[in-house]
Amino acid sequence: MRDAERLVEQQYAMLLRRDVARLPDLYAPEAFYAMPGVTVRPIELPALLRTWTGAFPDLRIDPLGAVRTSGGAAVELRLSGTHTGTLHSPYGTVAPTGRSVSWEVADVVRARRGRIVAWRSYFDWSQLLDALGVQLEGLSRATQHDSLALPV
Repeated sequence: MRDAERLVEQQYAMLLRRDVARLPDLYAPEAFYAMPGVTVRPIELPALLRTWTGAFPDLRIDPLGAVRTSGGAAVELRLSGTHTGTLHSPYGTVAPTGRSVSWEVADVVRARRGRIVAWRSYFDWSQLLDALGVQLEGLSRATQHDSLALPV
C-alpha cells in the first residue's frame, strides 16, 4: 500500500529533523504506536520519541529493506547513535554511557484512508542494553508491561 510507505517515510523524515510535534497528524485518532514495553496513543508519541532523540541526539536511520503488505508496510532498519542522554526503558533509566551503538528494528505499519492506524516497532532491548554495557539485572523492571515512565 503506497499510503503506508509514504507515511513511514514521512515519520522517519520528521524524526530525523527532530520535528516530532506534528507526528500525531499522520495517525488516525484511534491509532496506536507500540514498541517492546510501551504502547502510546498518537498524542503521546512526540514525548516518547523525544526520549530517544534525547538519549541519542545524533540518532540515524539506515533502512535495510521494506515489504509492502495488504494494508501496510514492513520495514527493517538499523538505528545508530551515541548515547549521550538519559535513556528511559521499561527496565528503568540508563545514564549516558557515551557509547556509539547500533541496533536493528522492524517496523510493521498499517494504514487506512491515508492515516496510520497501527505502528508496531520490534527490537530487542537486551541487544541494545548489552551494546551500552548495561546489565538487565542492574535495572528495575517497570511495574506495568505496557508502561514506560516518560519525562514531562
